[in-house]
Amino acid sequence: MRRLRALALCLSAWLSACSVAEYTIGGAADSAGSCPEGQVVCGDGCAPQGECDDCPEGQVRCDGACVAAGACDDPGACPEGQVVCGDGCAAADTCACNDACDSDLEACDGGVCVCRPGLTRCGSACVDIRADAAHCDGCGSPCAGAELCQDGACIAACDAPKQACGGGCVDLASDSLHCGDCGDLCRADELCLSGDCEPYSVIDGCDSCPCVEACESEDSDGEDLQCCDSPFLGGPVCVDADCP
Repeated sequence: MRRLRALALCLSAWLSACSVAEYTIGGAADSAGSCPEGQVVCGDGCAPQGECDDCPEGQVRCDGACVAAGACDDPGACPEGQVVCGDGCAAADTCACNDACDSDLEACDGGVCVCRPGLTRCGSACVDIRADAAHCDGCGSPCAGAELCQDGACIAACDAPKQACGGGCVDLASDSLHCGDCGDLCRADELCLSGDCEPYSVIDGCDSCPCVEACESEDSDGEDLQCCDSPFLGGPVCVDADCP
């Protein structure tokens, strides 16, 4: 009723050039582009949170607001504690897998995207707190100055064979975020072994290799899979490759 009344007012006063925003549900944004408390920008006007269904051409709905197409691909476009989920935003670790997990840093668990094994959720990011200078041994625990993060401790220089990559000290032979070279990521369903990314499966109920009868399934060549201890995952895995 309010919408129809407002539309009628605009039609009767068309000489004053009423804008569509004046009868957008919830009212129009003010001259500074702000909306009343509890409302979000919706097209040319404002709407209650969660009720913005239609966006202008070239824009998409993102956490109840209309933003430029592609803006939701930028993690900074989502509120703190939320992650990009399809064309919108969702609370971390709640985005349904069919809305596409980050193939490098997330894995599907229980139908939702979570940080891949070996990584920790810090805000909207999945990080390795063992080798992240901004989150060394815990979220929001940065190293000072030019210090590097190695095994969860801030140090001045990396101990061999580890080397500095992006503020952390890593072993290029076994680090799945820096496999063979800094910045070379293995997919979430792969593991770094001897500098190469290899598919793997986790072994439950075993702390370290050998795990009796754990890897008896055969690969394409009829050979048994190998049980290898993974420093990155902190546990044993079955792989179709030789252990380091």
